[in-house]
Amino acid sequence: MTAMPAECLQQPDLEALVAAATAEVAPSWPLDRSIAVNPWWQQRDRSVQDVAAEQQAWFGIPMLMPATPAGEAVPEWAGSVAAVQDVNLRQKGARALPWLTEIKQQMSQFCALWASYPEQVAQDQNINERMYKQWLTITRQDRGIQLLLNNKNVKRQLQALPTDYQALYQQALQLPLDEAQWSVYLQVLLHDIYGWASVFAQRRWQRELEQQPRFNDELTQLLTIRLAWDLVCWHSVSTETRQQFERQWAAYEQVKAEVKQQQAPLWQRQQHCEWRYQQQLAAQLQRPYGTRSEHPEMQAVLCIDVRSEPMRRALEAQSESIQTLGFAGFFGLPVEYQISPGYSKPQLPGLLAPQWQVCQPDDAESQRKHIETWRSASWHRAHESPAGAYGWVEMSGLTKAWKLLKRSLTYKPQRRVASPGMNQQAWQISRAGQPASAAELAQLAANALKGMGLTANFAAHVLLVGHSASTRNNPHAASLECGACGGQSGSANAQVLAQILNQHEVRTVLAEQHGITIPTSTEFLPGLHDTTQQQLNLLSPCSDDKLQGWLEKANTQAQREQLQRLSPGSHKDDQQTCSVQLQKRAGSWAEVRPEWGLARNAAIIFAPRAATRNCHFDARAFLHDYHAEQDPEQQILTQLMTAPMVVAHWINMQYYASTVAPQQFGSGNKLLHNVVADGLGVFEGNGGDIRIGLSRQSLHDGENWYHEPLRLTVVIAASQTAIDRVISEQPVVRQLIDNDWLYLWQWQPEQQLQPQQRSATGWKPVEDSQQAMNSKREERA
Repeated sequence: MTAMPAECLQQPDLEALVAAATAEVAPSWPLDRSIAVNPWWQQRDRSVQDVAAEQQAWFGIPMLMPATPAGEAVPEWAGSVAAVQDVNLRQKGARALPWLTEIKQQMSQFCALWASYPEQVAQDQNINERMYKQWLTITRQDRGIQLLLNNKNVKRQLQALPTDYQALYQQALQLPLDEAQWSVYLQVLLHDIYGWASVFAQRRWQRELEQQPRFNDELTQLLTIRLAWDLVCWHSVSTETRQQFERQWAAYEQVKAEVKQQQAPLWQRQQHCEWRYQQQLAAQLQRPYGTRSEHPEMQAVLCIDVRSEPMRRALEAQSESIQTLGFAGFFGLPVEYQISPGYSKPQLPGLLAPQWQVCQPDDAESQRKHIETWRSASWHRAHESPAGAYGWVEMSGLTKAWKLLKRSLTYKPQRRVASPGMNQQAWQISRAGQPASAAELAQLAANALKGMGLTANFAAHVLLVGHSASTRNNPHAASLECGACGGQSGSANAQVLAQILNQHEVRTVLAEQHGITIPTSTEFLPGLHDTTQQQLNLLSPCSDDKLQGWLEKANTQAQREQLQRLSPGSHKDDQQTCSVQLQKRAGSWAEVRPEWGLARNAAIIFAPRAATRNCHFDARAFLHDYHAEQDPEQQILTQLMTAPMVVAHWINMQYYASTVAPQQFGSGNKLLHNVVADGLGVFEGNGGDIRIGLSRQSLHDGENWYHEPLRLTVVIAASQTAIDRVISEQPVVRQLIDNDWLYLWQWQPEQQLQPQQRSATGWKPVEDSQQAMNSKREERA
């Protein structure tokens, strides 16, 4: 892009650049609907190596683990006027609050108020500047800012800011930046308050998903506010600082080039770590092809979540006549669960919008549980702020002390709001108030059965197993739930699909219109896998003692493995001890690590389960069933590579980012968390930017990193031609592969051939890619 003098820029140009800068921000979902996101998702159209250099050089965000604990020295570069001023003050030894610290604090506190009390905003104001005007009104009245910054010009410059954002943009053009520099500068400003930028990006995402034609775009106004602050700084600092700001920006491309050169050995190290894991993965994939029973006694469909893999192995270990299948935990149902009148929760991935509503009639017991749960939730929310916590203890006195002691002595996991109200009554399924017909339900059922590869050879009992997590006193509880269900339990989806598939009318339509015949002897049973306690229970009655025995033994095996993962070296092998230990972790209000979640995830495999039944992936692989022979037109493969693969990539990169860049994309120490704006996120302490991503306790065991930040390895049992067709037709998939955001392997399990790896230049054997990597390392050594 050719540089253009700032004075030649017109207002529409700057407005377009603001729009482009905000489009680079990835969304972050509220705590109660936690969904993993790749924070660099909007940069996927560029090579990951190039993005890494930009992130480190311009925003100070590492994308690679340092070679030493002390980290790597990078060129010092300050992108905003406030940051340059702070560098000068630090060099001069000035005793004043850093400008950038105060700006972040002031903006963050304002955003929390804005999100908490939207009804206080004047609705007659222009929708595109309501937030900006509200900030301006409040900030002009704040007399403490000038004192904290120790600068008499600040108050006058705040008063001089225009109330019209377009006029503000016009004033901003006086900054000595050309068009290319403006593009980066605006992103620098957003990264100063990136937590709130991500929150507002999600609100924008949701409104666009719901196709709202006109909405209050808070993300754009957040950047406008940050730009206004830098203008205040520009007019309040010395000529020396302005000149230094200009010199910094003259060298911004040079800084990126230097950082990219410094990162080269770190990329070699990163690739070696990934290759080391891939060697283990390849060794597992070379194991003999398993057998698939022609007459299974039981089939269990579990979520592709990595935490399901140990439970699947445990189930299969009980009998060769048990088959397990992997499918997205929302079971392909685009539904929202109406918990009570006026309150519902989406039960599907965040990339999708619900099309159907499901609910249950309330009986007296369900109503009682709803009231009890809501009361408990309201009481809990009242304690989430520091003032609320201390205030309630002060007022409650000994009564509160007794409750705290009771929590310390008992270990009862706290269930999410939606769970207790479920009952054994039939689910009502509707769209826009109209009940679903048998044909519509059959279509939903057919989509699910084809997606999971279960269209024939049905067992007498087919378990549809959603998953949930048990935890207590944990604002991030939703991050341990089913990501495919939008951070909710998969219980509702499992029950709804089981009900649909057990209906005679639906089975008739399935046979007549979809070619899927379900025997009358087949019963679909909903189940729930508690990943924290590693326990699988049925959600409807079953009198088959043999099946119940299998589940009990599988739970015992999975619990032993879970306890070893949480407490390495533990030798408490009896069933009762393992179960009690896990229950204590789940029910303790002081436990900061009830389970490891999806830590150490590293691969996703699309293949028949028979091909991986003899493998042990150590809870590190997402497993999705796929039968290429049943998919001649690659319709299912396209769905897999554009949905589950992308979701797994998001999860993988959230864990990756929270590990390599914990200051920007991790939420810090759980012990210091305070919930903000009724669950939009958390502060670490009582201020600063809102924290997003995973806590340190979810990634670190206290001594070492438990999670190993590796890019996802995708393994697909399909032909290269079929995979190439999907890549050529799907731009997002092509970007992820060609720009090295993940690894893609093609695998032929029945022929026991070496996997082939796809890159931007085509296919080559995995071992060749690894040998080439080793050669580069040796040359560098």
